[in-house]
Amino acid sequence: MSPAKFCLQLLVWCLLYFSLGYISLFLDDPASRVSFVWFPAGLAVAAFLLTPRRFWPPLFVGLLIVRTILDVTMRHSLETSLVHSVISLGNDFAIAWFVRRFRRPDDMLYNVLIWLCATVVISAFAAAAGAGWVLFRHNINFVQTLWIWWSANVVGTILLTTIIMGLFWKPEPFVLRKCLTGGGLWIALCLSAAWVFSQPFGDARSEALHFILACIPVMIMIAIPVVSGNRPGALSFLTFCVIVIYCSWHRLGPLFIPGLRTGEPLLLAQCYLSGTALLLNFVYVLKRHVPGMVSSYYLIPHSGRLTWDQTSSTSLTQHLLKLHHVDQLLALLLPDDQKRMRARWETISHGGSVTDTFSFLIRLSPAIKIQLQETKLTGLPQPEGVVIIGSWSEELPNRAFTRTVREA
Repeated sequence: MSPAKFCLQLLVWCLLYFSLGYISLFLDDPASRVSFVWFPAGLAVAAFLLTPRRFWPPLFVGLLIVRTILDVTMRHSLETSLVHSVISLGNDFAIAWFVRRFRRPDDMLYNVLIWLCATVVISAFAAAAGAGWVLFRHNINFVQTLWIWWSANVVGTILLTTIIMGLFWKPEPFVLRKCLTGGGLWIALCLSAAWVFSQPFGDARSEALHFILACIPVMIMIAIPVVSGNRPGALSFLTFCVIVIYCSWHRLGPLFIPGLRTGEPLLLAQCYLSGTALLLNFVYVLKRHVPGMVSSYYLIPHSGRLTWDQTSSTSLTQHLLKLHHVDQLLALLLPDDQKRMRARWETISHGGSVTDTFSFLIRLSPAIKIQLQETKLTGLPQPEGVVIIGSWSEELPNRAFTRTVREA
């Protein structure tokens, strides 16, 4: 990524951060003046994950300035604004660093769990620091502020990171039938969510019925990425979040249970939306690991002949079936990747073993460049020599994230 391109992206991140923060600060607790849900947390985590590490310092400073201006705009003192900003951005930075440091390129389920654990644990430390400062300077209830701060960061991170990373997920081929089906499901989602969450609260019996009906939008929401892809799913989830939070904040819908205090229906809405976001993430993982996503090859070293497993129906395999010799394959790789690939094959040919994962970029055409990883490489002894068997898969679910990791 060039510095000019990063500056443009930084401007976009800052504008989005300010807009989401301005909305979040209106959804605050009247006593502690801490937002019930902090949407910029998820945006900041996604911004760090999608930005090469060498640009993290200016990204941190830019978002820190925006965060401070936000607090000052809402009539907080400059001192409190700076402390809140450092704690908030430090929390987001730590989550992104933890995910980037401990991720496994070939294990999406593990990566999701790492992200969730980092979000829950690191947000707890940040909430303790923020609540401690509020108690010290303003003598406000520590436990209540701790809980609100923690839940606001966790929910904001889960919701916005799911949406943004879903938008940057690798786009699927355009199919008119899928788009029309997805559009119909999106309309059904909006209508069902708007109806369920616009109903005023009544007696316990009607509330129970509406709470059951609240499962219908969730089922429709989960079906959209399955049918139409992850990007339409992310956009649909954004619409769903807007409807649910708006209605809950205005004391409407099944989550407004009689007897709850101000702000508590919004906390229930956060749990409701967070559960839906986690379901979406696991749908993404399942789609990533469906059978047929791996392309396997068989290489005879002494002749250089390549044979591909034709049982896989992925678009990657369809491109690779055109390669019948090792020279054709190596011509599509970068020079450094060619050397490493040859070295791995040489090790297997001489009876050695290769257990590490090898990441490389393949240029299938001037317009198609895919980041792959070799997850399996073994040798099969034959009378004419060792036959090499390898398996490839796409390294990460979205090209932008893959590219920035490689640049970092």
